[in-house]
Parts: sequence; structure tokens; C-alpha cells
Amino acid sequence: MSEQRSINRTLVQVSKAKGETRTFQIYDEKFLDVTIDNLFGQKNYQLNLCMLEPWPVRNREFSWRWLLSMAYFGLAALAYIAYLFNNPSSEMLSRLIPFFVIFILLLLGSLLMFLYRSPNVTEFRSRYCGCVLVGLLYANPGKEQFNKFVEELKQRILASSQSVRIDKHRMLINEITKLRRLRNENIISERDYVAASRRIPNMRA
Repeated sequence: MSEQRSINRTLVQVSKAKGETRTFQIYDEKFLDVTIDNLFGQKNYQLNLCMLEPWPVRNREFSWRWLLSMAYFGLAALAYIAYLFNNPSSEMLSRLIPFFVIFILLLLGSLLMFLYRSPNVTEFRSRYCGCVLVGLLYANPGKEQFNKFVEELKQRILASSQSVRIDKHRMLINEITKLRRLRNENIISERDYVAASRRIPNMRA
């Protein structure tokens, strides 16, 4: 039988654009449980807070490629509408309507991809390797609740780090071992893991 956890704080975030639910749970004062549910399945992992950098980074990006795609398909759809308005014959209508529907579907698809590829997240990274391990959707579900969770997480990370009694070399080994496990579980990508591994020799020097 598993030990009962002492839950300190929970944050549940829902992204309708991604069809995703993220659940973050601080427990036993020094651990974080992360569950991500989306169309591709569920991912769940746990982190010891002492391996995180306490100062989060906000990552706000725009996917210009998908934004331009939206503009292109939107203008094409408007051009079709203008042409049909000026040439309202039934024969022309039956020919152009399928193309108009296709452009509308492509516009909606581009909008979804723009939302998916334009993150607005607050990231917590691993202490030494700088690998993103926690991504919180900014101000979701509300700014006050979000800020309270981030502030408590920061304080818990600081407290957990101060209680560590092992040297930096051992911390580096523990961190890269944990990152390797997360890579094997498809929590982080191979690219992120390789980038993190390359930082280790520089830190040992």
C-alpha cells in the first residue's frame, strides 16, 4: 500500500486550444507531482524540488509562420466571398463553394496551430543543466490563483534546496540521472536531454 501524501497546494490548468489539462501538486513540502492529459494520452512524473531553479522564466512566443498562414487563408476566403457577391450565378456558386469551404477549414486549422505553437508559459528549469521541467500556463485558471501557486512553489524550492546536505558533484550526478529517466519516459525530448548533458563538463571545470 502506497504512503499517503500530505498535499500542500494544487493547481489545475485547462487549455481548450490544446485540448489539454495540466495538474500540479506540491506534496510533502519538497516534491512536485505533474500530470498532463491531452489528445496524445497522459504523462505523469514527480520531481524533488531541490533540483529546480527557484526563479521561473516567462516564455512568450508568437508562431509567425502560422500567423501568416491565417492571414493568407483569411484573405483568400474574403476574396472568394467578394467574387461570389459580385457574381451570384448558381453555376458559379456551385463551382466555388467547395474551394471556399476548404479555405475556411484551412483558416481554422491555422488558427489552432497558431494557438498551439504560441506558448505563454512560466517555466521552472533544472538547477544546473537549465532543462525545462515545469511549464505553467500563464495566469491559468486565474491570475491570483496562478501567482499564489508560483510563489509557494518558489518558496518550497528554496527551502528544499537549503536542506540538501550533498555536494555539487553529487547534485550534478543526481540531476543528469533524473533527466535521463525523464528522457526515457518521453517527458523531455532527446534534444533537451543532449543539450543538458553538454552543460555538465563546463560546470565540472
